[in-house]
Amino acid sequence: MDIDRRKFLKIGAAAGGATACSMATPAAARGPKEAHPDAYGMLNDSTRCIGCKACMVACKKENKLDPESTLGEEQQLGHQLYDSPRSLSEHTYTLIKLHKDETSGEATFVKQQCMHCNDPACQSACIVGALKKQPNGAVKYDGGMCMGCRYCMVACPYSVPQFEWHKAIPVIRKCTLCSESRLEKGGQPTACSSACPAGAITFGKRSDLLKIAGERIEKDPQLYGETIYGEHEVGGTGVLYLTKKQVNYAALGLPDFDYRPVSGLTESIQHRIFQYFIPPIAVYSILGGIMAYTQRKKRQAGKGGGDDEL
Repeated sequence: MDIDRRKFLKIGAAAGGATACSMATPAAARGPKEAHPDAYGMLNDSTRCIGCKACMVACKKENKLDPESTLGEEQQLGHQLYDSPRSLSEHTYTLIKLHKDETSGEATFVKQQCMHCNDPACQSACIVGALKKQPNGAVKYDGGMCMGCRYCMVACPYSVPQFEWHKAIPVIRKCTLCSESRLEKGGQPTACSSACPAGAITFGKRSDLLKIAGERIEKDPQLYGETIYGEHEVGGTGVLYLTKKQVNYAALGLPDFDYRPVSGLTESIQHRIFQYFIPPIAVYSILGGIMAYTQRKKRQAGKGGGDDEL
């Protein structure tokens, strides 16, 4: 019996999918990875942030990023407006936002950027190894290896990686922890931490930052909440947070994620995908489910507070 190429591919795909479903077993997520002892990070103390945005200006200057307000039509018209981004983008790696806790009524400034997770979901989701956690603490991106699949954007529980939608050959953009310009040159502090006039951003080794945060909580228990955000969340993060006692982290836009790293789930899913040759469309479906889950967690966490951008 003759069979054309299209029918052959359809039958092959169906057979492969059926085999995968029959052979696959539930994938168990692994435990968290320990942070490298020499990993650097940042401690963001929301009790000290005054919302001046000096960190944002320093970040833009350090990474040679265009102002959001002078792009596109405004740039063509020659308008030079004040740069006031409302969210992270390929032109904005760090962002100061004003959040209000609806329960306590407290208004607090908080810094948003890549969390540089100990066990990054973006790294585990990247099938070509374009994103890698470095021993120095930074989650580094290699645009030369990236194939533009954007799995990292879907997998990140904090929705950090940003895509250059307007470029013919786009890459992913995000905070680099000033890895190449500063961190790899003798462990120099990040541009944002160096620019902060209020001492709200502390740069150093993650292990030291945890000690500093713990000491602040112990010294002033009436001011600080009892926990350090990022110590355990999603397996631990390189960027840590402290909050006021009467303001919960969810009100600051920091979701109450489980301690288990997301990367364990994405890796186990990928192992099944490539072991049984599940078509790429299935990857989008599965990772889309993960994104829906994390977004749902964010919405649930955010019910306790609202936020306003400056």
